[in-house]
Amino acid sequence: MGGDLAKRIDGIVNDFEEQSDGITVETTSRNSYRDNLNATTSAVSSGNPPALSQIFEIGTQLAIDSQAFVPVEDIIPSDRINFDNFLDPVLDFYRVDGKLNSMPFNSSNSIMMYNRDAFEEAGLNPDDPPKTFQGVLDASKTLTSEGVVDKGLTAPNHSWFVEGWMAEQDQVLVNNDNGRSGRATESYLTSDAAKNVFEWWTNLYDEGQYLNPGIEAWSEAQQAFLTQKTGMIIYSTSSIAPMQQGAKDNGFTLDTAYLPSYEGQRTGVPIGGASLWVPKGLSDAQQQATAELLLYMTQPEQQATWHKGTGYFPVRKESISQLEDEGFYEENPAFRTAIDQLNETESTPATSGALAGPFPEVRSVIEEGYVSMIQNDDQTVDDTLSDMKSDADEILQNYANKVS
Repeated sequence: MGGDLAKRIDGIVNDFEEQSDGITVETTSRNSYRDNLNATTSAVSSGNPPALSQIFEIGTQLAIDSQAFVPVEDIIPSDRINFDNFLDPVLDFYRVDGKLNSMPFNSSNSIMMYNRDAFEEAGLNPDDPPKTFQGVLDASKTLTSEGVVDKGLTAPNHSWFVEGWMAEQDQVLVNNDNGRSGRATESYLTSDAAKNVFEWWTNLYDEGQYLNPGIEAWSEAQQAFLTQKTGMIIYSTSSIAPMQQGAKDNGFTLDTAYLPSYEGQRTGVPIGGASLWVPKGLSDAQQQATAELLLYMTQPEQQATWHKGTGYFPVRKESISQLEDEGFYEENPAFRTAIDQLNETESTPATSGALAGPFPEVRSVIEEGYVSMIQNDDQTVDDTLSDMKSDADEILQNYANKVS
């Protein structure tokens, strides 16, 4: 992590050092989660591992397959932590074959943020934001026809949202229970659920209501929304705090809503974000110190502070209870959306999130597929989904053959 998030982590680390008994911590940043995972496994191979590594959720299977890490359950004394106090959907993602491999830290889910002032100006009810795909299209047309914004909606072209829209329909992304009962070898990109998603998303663009900022273009989408070119944005809960401030700086009020779903189907959404992994090859002293840092970073008080400063939801139930008792959510209802959406998520293979070694490459296929759909008038959604499935399946099968 960089920028303000890195500063917040440094603050947590500095506070930890002050209260610890002689433990010192050096924090470093990489360019991306992908770079960090690669750098970590290389460092383990060369015999110079970091004590702790922050790895994005889709790197879970790859991290396990690398055999470069120690399951976090194996290094934290059972009498020092109560995992029953952690949020079940978070543990569901990182617990594989009954073992918690990494410590949840910065967890998020996908939601919609919208401009309350723009809604009011267009005659829409800001207390009743759209909940469905059709509702988003209808609200977008109202916003643009009233001249309030240029486009109704923007979102980073990111597969994570596709995975969420499919999970809402209780559709797994890959076979073998989303890669949780066996290695993923096939995708479901030609399923009815996937077709529902891409037909709506491409239609939104064809109707002139979707501002496409580019593949994984988080900052570009954010800028389009904050400068009021769009009235709605699909984004991550991790940025509620800075997005609220950005909206205020630009003269409007931001609010949040659940991720819109196909015809109101709402099984739930998978988590995003990252977790903290302990590499192999540490000395006993380093491993013990790492366990202390992990315990500190996931204390209810630390998680509550982290949540308030970012939007990442606390991974501890106790943190949420503390914030409720303080009246935080009454004063900051936009932060509550992610918590409610998480609590209402049913535990199914689809909502638990997919596990796949080459997940980053599969995501690229999905993101590039959408670009192909909107740029080629002679290419149907069905044809493109078929091509995407073929490409994704080849990637999954090649990886499975390599590691089997």
